[in-house]
Amino acid sequence: MARVMLTARVTQAQAAALKCYADEAGLPLYQATVRAIELGIAALVQGRSAEPVLPAETAGHSEEIGALREVVEQLMIRAELNDAVTQRSLFAAGAAYAASLAVAGQGSSAERLAQIKDEIARDSRAIFERQLAIARGE
Repeated sequence: MARVMLTARVTQAQAAALKCYADEAGLPLYQATVRAIELGIAALVQGRSAEPVLPAETAGHSEEIGALREVVEQLMIRAELNDAVTQRSLFAAGAAYAASLAVAGQGSSAERLAQIKDEIARDSRAIFERQLAIARGE
């Protein structure tokens, strides 16, 4: 399906919220904006009846509305899949971190165990920051 370029003006507060979301999600601002638009369109269309009451000027555009609904459904599926992948990735990362702590600490003194935990935490933060920078395109 062909893409259409759209532009919009937002308030300073909305722009700040979008930038904050992008940082938290580890996305470039452009991707976060696309995601916000996808979710916004999905929220607008969600919950409406299958047979909309069309104004007179849009009555001839029922095929376009059907196509729009199909696209919005695909966007909702994509958003759900993205969320599922994110959750699984976070779970896998947490499991790997917990496993590394468990293995590294076997047979170590309490002092050495604390050092190992600090090293693993430092390395984990460094890897996370590096991957976040890559995802942002930095």
